[in-house]
Order: sequence, then C-alpha cells, then structure tokens
Amino acid sequence: MRNVARSEQGFVLPISLIFLVVMTLLAITAIRKATMDEKVGGNLRAQEAAFQAAEKALRFCERSIVLATGDRNMCKQRAGATIPIQDPKTVDLELMTAKDIKDSFPKLWKDKATWVGGGKIATALTGADVQTGVVEQPSCLIERWPLIGREERYYPYVITARGVGTTDTAVVYLQEIIRCGNY
Repeated sequence: MRNVARSEQGFVLPISLIFLVVMTLLAITAIRKATMDEKVGGNLRAQEAAFQAAEKALRFCERSIVLATGDRNMCKQRAGATIPIQDPKTVDLELMTAKDIKDSFPKLWKDKATWVGGGKIATALTGADVQTGVVEQPSCLIERWPLIGREERYYPYVITARGVGTTDTAVVYLQEIIRCGNY
C-alpha cells in the first residue's frame, strides 16, 4: 500500500486550478457581454429619443405654413407664425439643368452655427411643444428652394428638423420638402 501513496503526484490540484481559470474567463466574458448589451440598449434609446424629438420639431415647423388644399393662403406663412422663412438668393439661369436644381438646394441647414451657438437661426420648440427627457430642445428651420422659372409663391419649402436625444452624441436630422401648386 505504501507504494501506491507515493505514486500520487497531486493530480487534483492542477485540474482544479485549470477549472477555476476556465470558470473565471467565462464569468468575465459574461459580464463584458452584459455590459456591452446595456451600452447598445442605451444608445438605441438615445437615438430613438433624438428621432422622436426631430419628428416633433418637423411637425412644429409644418404648422407655420398653410397647407390646407383650396385655401387662398395655401403655401404662405400662417398668420401669427413665429418661425421665419429663410429665402436664399436665386441665380437667374435661362436653362435649368439637373445640376442647377441640385446646386440651388438650400444649404443653410448644413451649417452647424444655424443650430447652436451665437449665430443660431433655427427655432427651438417652446411652450406646450417642449420635449422632455432630451439634452437639448428640438429645433427646426424653413428654407425656400428657389427653382428658377417658377412663380415665387410656388417655391418649394425645405423643412429641416434637428433632434438631440438623451445624450449629446445622439443627433437626428429629418428633412421634408413641401411643394405647392402645379408645376
């Protein structure tokens, strides 16, 4: 019996240590995955809040233009509307090409200063339209798209809305083109 006891070299200890290392690695992986899932979920919530804020701003700006079919004031600014309509300068071209149409598309919405800071032109939601649970109030901007050769009252409007979610890195821009009249 004595010979059997001497031949044992501590087999259980190395196996237990290997098992412990494997279990530790599995636990660390599970914690990392749970943390990553939570970050992804938080980002999706922030992005959805930004989208909803931008959608609300888009509807806010739409209300400042008369869009009722058959109304004599259709496509004009609604009486009492506080959102200014930005009118870009037009370039008078005899023949309008696809490039001319693209080049005449309003560009004010692309400028960061339009949305934030001292040069802010966009209108932020106020009063009953205020969005809760967001870092910054949604805002919108209305620009005319001057298509050459059209009556001024039939210029399409380009409405751009900007929404910021629950973090300042979740920003959504929505854009809508409203065209009135037949042309």
